[in-house]
Amino acid sequence: MTARAVLFAVIALVLPAFVQANEPRGLSYNIRSSLNPNLTTVESFIEAILNVLLVLSVPIIIICIIFAGFTYVTAQGNPEKIKTANRSLTYALIGAVLILGAVALSGIIAGLVNSFRT
Repeated sequence: MTARAVLFAVIALVLPAFVQANEPRGLSYNIRSSLNPNLTTVESFIEAILNVLLVLSVPIIIICIIFAGFTYVTAQGNPEKIKTANRSLTYALIGAVLILGAVALSGIIAGLVNSFRT
């Protein structure tokens, strides 16, 4: 199963359980969550998901960067180990940029949506 299929399955199966639409009145939604009653809007739900993602991913990214540094130090000129260290560092930094970009993008979108609300 590919990553896209897993992501689609999670979104298609889990998200409707948390989201229940009210009477159509623009784009307003009401979320009922048995896990956290403070999640009352789509923005707060997405923010909670991104916060969990940050808490889980930051230590993993730090460990990957430390592993890449350790691999550089122990490579001793071995081109295969240097290539592995370069790849590890590149993937860790790409992951960090994607995760921080998702948090920044969600903040920008939430600010934009809130500026159009009346």
